[in-house]
Amino acid sequence: MMREAGEATGMPAARRAPPWEALPLVAPFLDAASLASASCVSTSWHAAFAADYLWARLCAQHYPSALALLRHLPDTAGGDRRQQCSPTSSSSPHRGLFALFRSASTRSRALPPPRLALADVAFAVDILAAVSGESILSFAVGAAEAGGGVRNGAGLFLFGVDVGEHNAAIGPAGEWRVRWTAVRTGGGGSRRGDGGARASAAAAAVLMMDAKVPAARAAGAVGFGGSGRGEAGVAAGLPAPGCGGARLEAEVVVELAGEERVVEKVRLGVLCQCRYVSADEGLRYLQHFLL
Repeated sequence: MMREAGEATGMPAARRAPPWEALPLVAPFLDAASLASASCVSTSWHAAFAADYLWARLCAQHYPSALALLRHLPDTAGGDRRQQCSPTSSSSPHRGLFALFRSASTRSRALPPPRLALADVAFAVDILAAVSGESILSFAVGAAEAGGGVRNGAGLFLFGVDVGEHNAAIGPAGEWRVRWTAVRTGGGGSRRGDGGARASAAAAAVLMMDAKVPAARAAGAVGFGGSGRGEAGVAAGLPAPGCGGARLEAEVVVELAGEERVVEKVRLGVLCQCRYVSADEGLRYLQHFLL
């Protein structure tokens, strides 16, 4: 009588695949990744590891709220086994539902870059006497050029403009008003994400602020520690974009010197909950009005 291989030599017989009847007993102990891989081994393994009740259990364990959505989603069952083993399809409704919610948890949450660039935007600022409306200081500057010594290593939507050469003085008394307008310059502004191409568009503008500096703040603007220098600022709520979102505020801060309150620098920024927003956030806000 012939002996089976390995018996005469004492060597163990070659390992055999487990009978397919054992597969359903193992399947409930596997995680989602193991189930997905095992279901693509063979037809019998696919029948055991792609059973809908296994994926329903995983959905109930990891994403219980997803079960209520199953009736609202297209039926993903069906198709041949090769298609069902594809990561973009599923062999059961609950497997497709699990894959949908798993992809949601791994998908990047980063917002797309703004379609508007700093090179596309200019700021026009007017400082006026509150009562007479007489112009005290007016200037316009490109956003990309408005550094003005502001420490902005964090990439904030915060700009500084040195205006000392204008020798504009607010004066020791009286209130004043600030008007800040953001303008998209027409005819050749570059947009991000277009491979460097330049898109021509008509000029557009949005009023960021038209507010009066309170009398008490204007009167006490100079005199920090007897240095003869100080600053006064005002913040005003910005109009909400069409998509809503967090409430933003525009802020203008004027740095002053001397008894005549000579304007040395003007800082412009956008705030959200008392913190400056990033440059990209500010540009995403502006593009609702300027593009």
